[in-house]
Amino acid sequence: MRLKLLLVAVMAFMSPAAHSSDQSWTDKAALDTFLEDAAAKGFVGVVGVSGPDGTIYARAFGDAVAGKAPYTLDTVVDIASISKQFTGAAIMKLHEAGKVDLQAPISRYLEDVPADKAAITVHQLLTHTAGMPDVIGPDEEAITKEAYLARAYAAPLLFSPGTRYEYSNVGYSLLAVIIEATSGLAYETYLYENLWKPAGMEQTGYYRPDYSGRTFPRVAEGVDGLFGSDELYARTAGNTWHLYGNGGVLSTLEDMLRWHRALLGDEILSAQSKALMFTPHVPEDDEGVYHYGYGWSVVPDFGGRKLVWHNGGGYFTRADFWRFPEDGTAFFLATHTDDVPAYKIADGLSQIMLGRTPKPVTP
Repeated sequence: MRLKLLLVAVMAFMSPAAHSSDQSWTDKAALDTFLEDAAAKGFVGVVGVSGPDGTIYARAFGDAVAGKAPYTLDTVVDIASISKQFTGAAIMKLHEAGKVDLQAPISRYLEDVPADKAAITVHQLLTHTAGMPDVIGPDEEAITKEAYLARAYAAPLLFSPGTRYEYSNVGYSLLAVIIEATSGLAYETYLYENLWKPAGMEQTGYYRPDYSGRTFPRVAEGVDGLFGSDELYARTAGNTWHLYGNGGVLSTLEDMLRWHRALLGDEILSAQSKALMFTPHVPEDDEGVYHYGYGWSVVPDFGGRKLVWHNGGGYFTRADFWRFPEDGTAFFLATHTDDVPAYKIADGLSQIMLGRTPKPVTP
């Protein structure tokens, strides 16, 4: 689920009326003051900030399981739609290897594609311009790859491919199928071997990491008898194609900050691949603030800096991942409640990053 709640904050930063101070990411007292106030008002979760050389700030607040287990820096969090940027990176890795042509039709890589979808390109899937619907079933439904493809192929297109933007989880699950078809590996295995392992991310994945004994946040009101991501994965037992490619990756605060730092270098992805990922290919809004790259939303001018970011939300999580590649800084946060919405925390952190005094959050 895509949470488009940043526009007001971005527009505010474009206003000359914004108040400036001498705060910066290195002012940990400003971070503490803002986040401790948010925690007093009900925020629970993890928050971390990274520079190019390592983690600058990392804290956990409140309970992941009410009255039973606090959030820690090792709590396993669901990053929801932030997962899409891993799919985008995997496609770019295969593009570098000559296995995926971004402008090729998906019928080159997938079998039995119906006529109305045969000319959809990989680029169109990456940029949400393929015309595929958002979802074709609930996350908690166990569904095989074959059954998922059949349902996706049967779904009517929302518009002629390439004619407009419409956010689509289904499109990114089709990209996961393409990753499997062109690499010969399971989607999660390919991501681990080519992205997560080289970045030192041993606690990131769906089923591969050993999460035994680890805390998963629990929501107060369950969905179809499920209260956490681990319970959903136990039910779907690998037949998790409503999420593969588009959402549901599990990770930790430090692993996500490791990924930010890995993207600053060229060891995992080339500079050319990253330039394509972070290109504002298509507008997402009428105001011309947001654009979509490959698995990332792009704001070309955010207080004078380029911002590449994504957020996500699902049954059990709300998360934000903001990166400023030009100066090598980033922050990641995750929560499982809306008592203090994640976007309000992200807004305040970005104000501190820009050297401005953040407004205290309101629940």
